[in-house]
Amino acid sequence: MKHLITDAQWAAIRPVFLKAYPREAVVAIWDDGTWEEIANIADGVDGAFEFKLSHEDQARLLKRRPRLFLHSHPNGNPEPSDRDTESQIATGWNWGIVAVRGNPDTRPVSVYDAAFPEIWGPDAPQGALLGRSFLWGVRDCWTLCMDWYAAHGIKLDPIPRVRQPGAHHHHARGQDPFAYWPPHLGFKRIERHERRYGDLALMHWRSATANHCAIYLGEATYLHQPNMKLSEQWIMNNEESLLSRWAVSFWRHKERLMDAS
Repeated sequence: MKHLITDAQWAAIRPVFLKAYPREAVVAIWDDGTWEEIANIADGVDGAFEFKLSHEDQARLLKRRPRLFLHSHPNGNPEPSDRDTESQIATGWNWGIVAVRGNPDTRPVSVYDAAFPEIWGPDAPQGALLGRSFLWGVRDCWTLCMDWYAAHGIKLDPIPRVRQPGAHHHHARGQDPFAYWPPHLGFKRIERHERRYGDLALMHWRSATANHCAIYLGEATYLHQPNMKLSEQWIMNNEESLLSRWAVSFWRHKERLMDAS
């Protein structure tokens, strides 16, 4: 399905998120079209910032895999947290976030809107590579590069996002994911002058560590997803100077290395 959720399902499910505000609500949708609200057992104010499922519900969902697993963000921000991205990878399900906006200080509580879910995961629609809007963890620079490689027959494993250090991080990567992930995903660093179409470019934008990635398309052109802007083909004027200024490194995937051999 185009969005893993039909318009009719969304019309039926949306009131669950409105009613739960200012707590996070959880809904699972299965392949046969059935759906269910799953109880959020987080205590007190924690329920406004996270969800917790009972052991029984966790076991039930693991036994019967949902097509789409939704939860709400009552602060109106649809960005997945670091924990959201890692949990999605751990389950392998398609996940979605429903941004709910309201005023929890009014009596009764005022709820303004519950937005259509922002969905990511193995079956999420990829969409066009150019002109896509930015959303951290869903449509960001790394997602764009992953989708470009997928369109060219190279499937990269999803990686968790890192914005905050925390005990839930399972890899020794700190806050420098680009130093950790490329070699673990099959990329090998190449010399700058060896770059060619399809290589991964890692950039340092006002940062001591790499904080942006793009696909090199040749002739000083790069496919990238700028922060809070639309994805684009960017022609880099004064390319060599900018490559030095931003300490750009180039990486080639093992499958493309074999193609070149």
